[in-house]
Amino acid sequence: MIDRADTRLLLVCLSTLLLAFTGTTCSAKPSLKECAALEQENDRLRCFDRITGKHYAQRSFLTRAWDLDGNGNPDNEGIRRLEPYRRNYALIHYIAGVNIQPSSPAPLHSTSTPYDYQQNELKFQFSSKSEIGGYRDFDFLGFKNFRLWAAYTQQSYWQLFNSTASSPFRETNYEPELIGTFGSGNSRGWKLINLGLSHQSNGKQNPDSRSWNRLYLQGGWEWDEVYVLARGWWRIPESAAYDDNPDLTQFIGVADMETHWSPDSEDEVILLLRSNLNLGKPRGYLEINWSTPVHVAHLSRLSLQFSSGYGSNLLDYNYNQTAFGVGLSFREW
Repeated sequence: MIDRADTRLLLVCLSTLLLAFTGTTCSAKPSLKECAALEQENDRLRCFDRITGKHYAQRSFLTRAWDLDGNGNPDNEGIRRLEPYRRNYALIHYIAGVNIQPSSPAPLHSTSTPYDYQQNELKFQFSSKSEIGGYRDFDFLGFKNFRLWAAYTQQSYWQLFNSTASSPFRETNYEPELIGTFGSGNSRGWKLINLGLSHQSNGKQNPDSRSWNRLYLQGGWEWDEVYVLARGWWRIPESAAYDDNPDLTQFIGVADMETHWSPDSEDEVILLLRSNLNLGKPRGYLEINWSTPVHVAHLSRLSLQFSSGYGSNLLDYNYNQTAFGVGLSFREW
């Protein structure tokens, strides 16, 4: 099957042959702008292959996301640019039971007067990462690749439609991370281990201040159109005087698993499960995302999100709620 980029090159070759016996060869390449304008991801990857001489089209999602083969994505000056990390999206968000009186067992961390929050709001997330170091020729305990990343994620809940309360931000969570990625060198199955250090906080004052730090270990597996990321974490202890949420892991949990399925390279289904792994008092969180391209500037996707359970954000870490969102997500830029 000949794609549009192949057709363009074929026309260039045919026009060159009309010069007849000049010895000219067909070496014309599409421009970066022409490649970026292609709507289908596979078309864009093949187009970039022709420019760079590297085989991005054959790279799996986890290989591209964590640069497990060392091909990377530097710009023309060899500098790493920002890359997507977690999902980037903006959703109209409806909460079946909004938390109007957040609480925590820490002293002075429970709201005495209910807030005037509405069930409808705008939920959005921005998340990116960049490589800050690594080794291509890496051989340690069987690992073939190492990358060091700096990452940042911001998730906000904006009461945009709550004009009577001056449209406040109900909650914003800030999460910088430092991540070391160890690549297995496998083409299928187990692909990587991530060792991460994360700080997450909401930047609020008492009684709504919430924060924590953790170390986590994450494994990544991939088979064709499916990949799975599973991790467990250890919360770094804090003194009682500075702990905003001493029972946080009882609700947010100690492990999560994220499964991505893209059956046709267009639609994508993501299932996130989180658990405290406590059989006596089980608590957890479920989130399902579905997205499909809508081709607004070739970047956005129509996205639907359903969530239920504890810990949708730090302020609601110990509050069980169900929510639904519809909007746009952005997989790449």
